[in-house]
Amino acid sequence: MINDKINEKLGRIIIASNYLPISISKEKLNGDSEISFDNNGNSDSLTEDIITQIKISHEPNPVESAVNSLLNKGEIQDFLWVGWPRCDVEEQEIPTFRNAIKNYSEQFHPLFLEEKDVNNYYKGYCKNCLWPLLHYQLNFVKLDPVWWESYKAVNEKFANEIVSQWKVGDFIWIHDYHLMLLPLLLRERLPPDSLIGYFFHVPFPSYELFRILPNRKELLQGVLGCNLIGFQSFEYLRHFRSSCARLLDLEVHPKGLAIFDEKSSHFIKLQVSPIGVDYSDLINTLNLPIVTQRVQKLKEIFQGKKIIIARDRLDQIEGVPRKMEIIEQMFSEHPELVGKLIFIQIYEPTVEEEDETEEQKQLHRTVNEMVGRINGRFGKLNFNPIEYINRKVGLDELTALYRMADIALITPIRDGMNLASHEYVVCQKDSYGVLILSEFTGAARCLGGGIIVNPFSKNEIMSAIMEALSMKIEDRKLKHQINYNYVMANTSSFWAKRILVDLNEINQQKEKDHKFVPRVSFKEIKQAYKSSRKKKIFLLDYDGTLTPLVRHPKLAFPSKELLNTLNKISEDPLNQVYVISGRDRLSLENWLGELPIGMSCEHGSFLRLPRSNPEDKWIDNVKSCESSWKENVLSVMQDFEDRTPGSFIEHKQVNLTWHYRNADQDFGEFQSRELIAQLQSVANKYPLDILVGKKAIEVKPFGINKGEIVKLILSQNLDTDFIICIGDDKTDEDMFKVLSNCDSSYSIKVTSDSKEPTKAKFTIEDVEQVLDLLSQLSE
Repeated sequence: MINDKINEKLGRIIIASNYLPISISKEKLNGDSEISFDNNGNSDSLTEDIITQIKISHEPNPVESAVNSLLNKGEIQDFLWVGWPRCDVEEQEIPTFRNAIKNYSEQFHPLFLEEKDVNNYYKGYCKNCLWPLLHYQLNFVKLDPVWWESYKAVNEKFANEIVSQWKVGDFIWIHDYHLMLLPLLLRERLPPDSLIGYFFHVPFPSYELFRILPNRKELLQGVLGCNLIGFQSFEYLRHFRSSCARLLDLEVHPKGLAIFDEKSSHFIKLQVSPIGVDYSDLINTLNLPIVTQRVQKLKEIFQGKKIIIARDRLDQIEGVPRKMEIIEQMFSEHPELVGKLIFIQIYEPTVEEEDETEEQKQLHRTVNEMVGRINGRFGKLNFNPIEYINRKVGLDELTALYRMADIALITPIRDGMNLASHEYVVCQKDSYGVLILSEFTGAARCLGGGIIVNPFSKNEIMSAIMEALSMKIEDRKLKHQINYNYVMANTSSFWAKRILVDLNEINQQKEKDHKFVPRVSFKEIKQAYKSSRKKKIFLLDYDGTLTPLVRHPKLAFPSKELLNTLNKISEDPLNQVYVISGRDRLSLENWLGELPIGMSCEHGSFLRLPRSNPEDKWIDNVKSCESSWKENVLSVMQDFEDRTPGSFIEHKQVNLTWHYRNADQDFGEFQSRELIAQLQSVANKYPLDILVGKKAIEVKPFGINKGEIVKLILSQNLDTDFIICIGDDKTDEDMFKVLSNCDSSYSIKVTSDSKEPTKAKFTIEDVEQVLDLLSQLSE
């Protein structure tokens, strides 16, 4: 149980979101007055000859409700909320407003934005670019380079503000698409073990949509500065993971993503954590006398009528015009409902009227005209089929409306969760109202008792309404109980606790796994190398170690720097250099054949000794192995090559390799798993090994690997007191294993993640550092 996992109080939580959960208004009055604050944080501020009266009111927010609940239960030490207070403030007024907010709550830390930031960052990039894209509204996506620069600048401001407030032991919890760059900015400024969580309240679109953004990679890289990223549903998680794999070429794991680059080296856990509501506020409000009276009055007004309620924001994604069309068509096709069915549409503005965009104003006009037309067509003197509420609705009025409604019609075109559905369920405890829910909401994955509909299908929604109107009480009870049980168990505090527990477990796991594979010390290796008086052995992988990984094997040419370095090292007669690779013999001969070095190709199938003459034969380690398996394996691989665009087969002298680095990321991974399954049946008939490399599946004779070649080399060079072995993938682990008990050896894994499991004794960042180390040893 999650409750049992928090056995000690967690540290302070720093919450970062676009805005604080408060509403601020100010009025300018003529007169003289001193600055003062009342108990609610309201103040009067003197600016020249004008008094500015600041009024602060609370804005309900499930995140705040959740952390307050945890704080009251003693499960977190405290929280600090960093966000924009959503008010226009002159520079000289900032100190006064800051004090007013602090006096209202010391847990709210305001970050003030200039008007240009509000216009470009918020109204521009956030609301006119990211918001429509994330909600699949491509027709409304607008792009402006100025907006992007402002988005970056505001994320920088948030980073600087949070860093100034951060203390050791703090958890940072970032919310939503406004701050996608913030995690990486914090990761670069704070200690490496800082814990950062992120939650997407909105949907995350498919890769095909997200990729249209010019700054798509920067946004993904920004979010990936986190330790943990939460999503409302698995669908959104899957889309995010796919975008990261395809756009950033990241390694996908069942539980998350692995980051290996110069900016960030860590594992990011991805999890599905659907948000909930704090039902106690709703229940307490329902029990207020004023609400009870309001419910009774509404029942009297609408006596004998069925009530459908919908609550939406002034936004295209809510699909309100389509909903109006459906209601009009229902009354037209079912005239018996006229006078017996009331549709209450709450259409809450998201901004002040003067700040509405042209699209919002047009949407407003469209809905107003439709309401007027429908009421004019089907209404009577004492009856309007649509009751239209176009304003913000207080909690007492909202709970009363939810309580007396027979049906909730929640059919947005796309929504991250839509907590109106949860609120309706709570308010319907003993009334058993029916919930009709769009399949494109996160709530549709959670509330199994709802009637799930396609919001684009008018007939489907009308059928759902008719089903709800005629549903038997037993069925309504059953469906409602399913929803009610879920909402009661999955509250906002449960949601927050689950995320913070996982962050805490990451912290505890870090302490438990404190055994990092240390970075190699150039100084130590150089000292050991210079102190050696016997033979010195160099065992070097090729791809990903001496040369960067490339999209096609034939493009992995050695650099001049590499060739010169290997040649200089080989000039010392006590040095023996071996390149031990999965490459075919011809490629190694063409690239490295002029050097006086040893080479092993095809994972140990063949070996050429150092300082051999070009005409000397390679040692054949597989001559006793049968090759009849190749025809069967090739047939299977060719089938997958044909069915996987971008993949190809590499024919080596002995081994066969199927490469899918150039294939579609997700499809390639899927096909690789299928290929391995089919190859296993072949391997059961022949003595074969199946190697899983980086975007490649290789089949080779059993018992032939790089470790066996290392054993052979060491058996021929017993008078050795310095061994260095460097490699980057799973096939090199066989070499590291052989050297694990050899005191004079330095086995080194090429990886940016010092925690990546390996049998190597040390790690090194990348190919560039490998070449730097070898260059220093060659001096």
